Amino acid sequence: MPERSTGPFAAAGLYLRRVTGTSLRLFRGRDLLWLRWAALVQLIIDVAAFHVFLLDGKSANASHLASFAIAFLASSAIAWQSIRQKDPRPHHLETASALVFDGLAAVLFRAGVLALALRMWNWPPSAAILPAAIVAAVIVHLGQAYLTVAESQSLSNQRNRRRLLIAGIIAYLVLLRLVYLGLPELIPEEAYYWNYAQHLDWGYLDHPPLVAWVIALGTAVWGSSEFGVRIGAFCFWLVTAAFAFALARDLYDRTTAVRTVLLVSALPFFFGIGLVATPDATLTAAWAGALYFLGRALLKGKAGAWIGAGICLGLGLLSKYTIALLIPGAGLLMLLDAEARRWWRRPQPYLALALTAVLFLPVIYWNSQHAWASFLFQTAGRLRETAHFSVHELVGAALFLLTPTGLVAAILALGSRDSVPSSDPGHTVRARQRRFVLLFTIVPLTVFVIFSLRHHTKLNWTGPTWLAVLPAVAWMMTQSATPLNGRVIAFVRRLWMPTIMTVVVLYGALLHYLVLGLPGIPYPALIADIAGWKDLQRQIAAVENQIAERTNQRPLVVGMDRYNIASELAFYGYPDGSRRTAGRHLFGEASLMYRYWFPEPEQDGKTMALVARQEGQLISSEVVSRFDSLGTVTKVPVRWNGRVVRTYYCRVGLGYRSRVTNGAPP
Repeated sequence: MPERSTGPFAAAGLYLRRVTGTSLRLFRGRDLLWLRWAALVQLIIDVAAFHVFLLDGKSANASHLASFAIAFLASSAIAWQSIRQKDPRPHHLETASALVFDGLAAVLFRAGVLALALRMWNWPPSAAILPAAIVAAVIVHLGQAYLTVAESQSLSNQRNRRRLLIAGIIAYLVLLRLVYLGLPELIPEEAYYWNYAQHLDWGYLDHPPLVAWVIALGTAVWGSSEFGVRIGAFCFWLVTAAFAFALARDLYDRTTAVRTVLLVSALPFFFGIGLVATPDATLTAAWAGALYFLGRALLKGKAGAWIGAGICLGLGLLSKYTIALLIPGAGLLMLLDAEARRWWRRPQPYLALALTAVLFLPVIYWNSQHAWASFLFQTAGRLRETAHFSVHELVGAALFLLTPTGLVAAILALGSRDSVPSSDPGHTVRARQRRFVLLFTIVPLTVFVIFSLRHHTKLNWTGPTWLAVLPAVAWMMTQSATPLNGRVIAFVRRLWMPTIMTVVVLYGALLHYLVLGLPGIPYPALIADIAGWKDLQRQIAAVENQIAERTNQRPLVVGMDRYNIASELAFYGYPDGSRRTAGRHLFGEASLMYRYWFPEPEQDGKTMALVARQEGQLISSEVVSRFDSLGTVTKVPVRWNGRVVRTYYCRVGLGYRSRVTNGAPP
């Protein structure tokens, strides 16, 4: 039978204590003395070489990459000899690959520490390299020590080594996000949700309010910074990981639970929700919690678990409406499963739904005060969109969210009868677990597939749906294959570690690229969608100051796209940016919540600074007809890390009119 259950957070704490004890036992002893000296050598060479490159006129970014490469080669030479002494058998390529991975992980992590010191702590490069070099030396030393211990003939506890490796990857990915959390500029969606938090309400047009409340709390503690906006998403990822651990432990065992957390750490969708502040962070945490409590109620007969399920469903509905897809999944399970069928005659499920409804009341209240705008936007509004077949896009999104290895493994787990086993040999237990995983995965996916037959889908929609099958995927990572698909399962099992190592390096490289850049790799045009906003705001602020000097009136800045420009300029124009940055609804086009925050009649007579991506947006008849007079269109080239990434256009208009009039201004 599955192991005795404890709460999700208590179970995670117990696992951390076990891993800490294992690491202390494995990493002490005189046989690692040479590696400690190697770490010291690396640190000294790294810092010295960095200063030499700085004196030679190299940038801090180029200097840190070059100095680390030299220091790492010296350290690796010592580590290689130590490893070969432990086990002289010829497997040079495998060991060398592991050492290279260790070095890449170290240099990409330390880039975040270096950027923190340079950009947030305002340290000079000569001082900023010290914490970065120390962190890199520690990561390299731990990796080299693990390889040395793993090659040791005297250590036979393979389980402890695997546990330590998995814990190391999980810890690295958690800390990598934490280090970089406040460094990249906000993407437009994050800036838009920050604007939610500046206009706190019980609901919003395109989303429920929980994301706004979380960001408001984060910025109240940490200030209106990138870190303050994102810290809530990071914390909710920890909640997701804890519930995923507990769900997998209840369905299978502790080993499977640990590997489930590894997947939640490494797969792209789950890595992203802990780094970017969107409603998906709170939705996924609530989804994981709902699955955990529904599993306790439906599979184990725990009446009290219905309360937890009701709370999680309610919080999920305060994040996104899609969590409601778990309700038909639970209903089908209560119809198809003989033991779960008894809940139809008991009050707990109905009390859970009542609790969910109570938590959802703020959204209902907001909609009742705004002509049911949000409900119509998410239902009739989407159904009225132009017909578009997008099943292939949905599959492509799943490949991206889970990686090809993850998607194939999920399909195998759903399709194999042996993919949902239990330590209990009884067929009934296995069948019930399989039914749980299938229903809570297939029911939501079916809705998305049907929708995609005639409508556009978005990249992130199916992300939380995969939570139910992740424990089965994790279980398959260590179990023997079935006769029907043994070769495929064995092949996928071999792909997991290369896949995880690849995504770890890709995450670090992407964050390094966004924050510091990579020498010799130019920025593509699309980088302007997620970078350069601070520079744009700085230049538009200068335009505002010039207008204020001439007219004694601070202009209203208007972003001439759906919400990106207005949201970013508002955030980087803090503290009053959100009160003086409006959207293009003032000229008859959609701009989501901005039409509620800046009603047209209230802007009559104002001077405005219009900011657009294309010049044509500022000379259209709709714009010209709304002002008493207009200035010339000026170009605003935006730079990111010293390179021009996009040119915007700005035009000043005097005397805005909320009603279109005939005739153009002189």
